Amino acid sequence: MLHLLFAFGSGWLVVAAVTTIADVYGSGRAGFLGGLPSTGAVSLLFIGWSQSQAAAIQATAVFPLSFSVTFAFLLFYSAPSRMMFRPRMAIALLLWFLLSVIVAVLRFDNFILSVVIAVGLASTIFILHRRIRIQDAPHVGTEFSFLRMVLRGALGGCIVCAVVTLSEVGGPLLAGVFAAAPAIWTSSLYVTSDAHGVQFSRSLTNSFMVTGILTVIPYAIAVRYLYSAVGIWWGTVLAYVAISPAAWLAWQLVKGEDKNAYSTNRGKDEPLG
Repeated sequence: MLHLLFAFGSGWLVVAAVTTIADVYGSGRAGFLGGLPSTGAVSLLFIGWSQSQAAAIQATAVFPLSFSVTFAFLLFYSAPSRMMFRPRMAIALLLWFLLSVIVAVLRFDNFILSVVIAVGLASTIFILHRRIRIQDAPHVGTEFSFLRMVLRGALGGCIVCAVVTLSEVGGPLLAGVFAAAPAIWTSSLYVTSDAHGVQFSRSLTNSFMVTGILTVIPYAIAVRYLYSAVGIWWGTVLAYVAISPAAWLAWQLVKGEDKNAYSTNRGKDEPLG
């Protein structure tokens, strides 16, 4: 029960922070936070806590490949230029689920091959996503509301709890698939779409994609070897330290996108001379 409360708290914190930052600064910086290892990191930690260190290490075998499929979820969500939120999200989740089922059925347990395929697949998805040319959304000037932040975070916490529960009952390899579920992304896209519109939520996928590709797969590699070397708790801490250079690079990239979005928006608002 304690680990589920912790899972809820971590999900609540990330979604509340992502959506509040989106209100204040726009999609780039919000997507940076949401793109960092969160649900997957929590799930792998809890697998090691509730089952065993060996089970958590085994779950990492399929995690990179599973997360590359989760990047495809962002592509499926953002690709349609004109579509309402509900059918857009339903199609994206359905396609993600079908691809994840294929990964689960294959019971893929070769970590090195998983990383190689994940890098190739994630790079391809990134290129396809960039070709859509989704413009980043700037600051939207929404008034801060503590109650709204609490309710938004609660949605994320519930979704993360569900993912962690499924990952625990499915065995290590299946857990690696569920650990890569887009829990934070789904709830963040829902909240920002409801608050600012579908096009704003589409722009959030830009920084989710950049930050996720630069940090999540390296995190999985770090965890794989650190768990066996120093245990799950120190392994989790040191894994975040290990990916900090990649996280810094992602931060620089999304800050630049926020500045470009602000400049573009300001230019549109200025009267023609």
